[in-house]
Amino acid sequence: MNRTYKPNDSTNLASSSARAHEAMADGAVARIVSELEKVVTLMRQTSMQRVYASSHIHVPVAPSRMDMATLIALAETYGQAIVEDPRFYPVISFVAERGGVALVQQVLFGDSMNSMPSGAACNVALSSLLKEARPAFEFLCSTWPEAFMAQANTALRRLGFSAVTGPMKTRQAGSIHPTDDGANAAR
Repeated sequence: MNRTYKPNDSTNLASSSARAHEAMADGAVARIVSELEKVVTLMRQTSMQRVYASSHIHVPVAPSRMDMATLIALAETYGQAIVEDPRFYPVISFVAERGGVALVQQVLFGDSMNSMPSGAACNVALSSLLKEARPAFEFLCSTWPEAFMAQANTALRRLGFSAVTGPMKTRQAGSIHPTDDGANAAR
């Protein structure tokens, strides 16, 4: 990752990549996340009344803490477009059906467990649509590896490697990289 994820980075989709990231006000992010939370909850309530109730994937009706972290990352990255732009409907639907952790894993690592032919198309579509969110998703993985990297840690342990752990403590990070602004931003 070339740059450190900074909370409240926002991509202005109207001007594509011509404009640099503009910081969004916390209130604006909170409003967007609140809208996303309502939509995800409503979609989950509706799905529980239909087909998904018998699904092998169980997702609680209310978004979890990790779902909320993912929604915040999406709101900070895409702003109001994440709610209003129809291109992002599959993203919100994915979070509602499978959860925020699954979305982050799908975008960053793909879904090698998916045996359906459309699985590869889903990987490519989500990865290209959410490419601006990759730094935020990588930040989530490094902040909460126990949630976002659970399957990877299991595989690493099976191979005899140590698991990915959370960020280093302040004293350790300062002694290893005293001038690293990225380490300070992550704290």
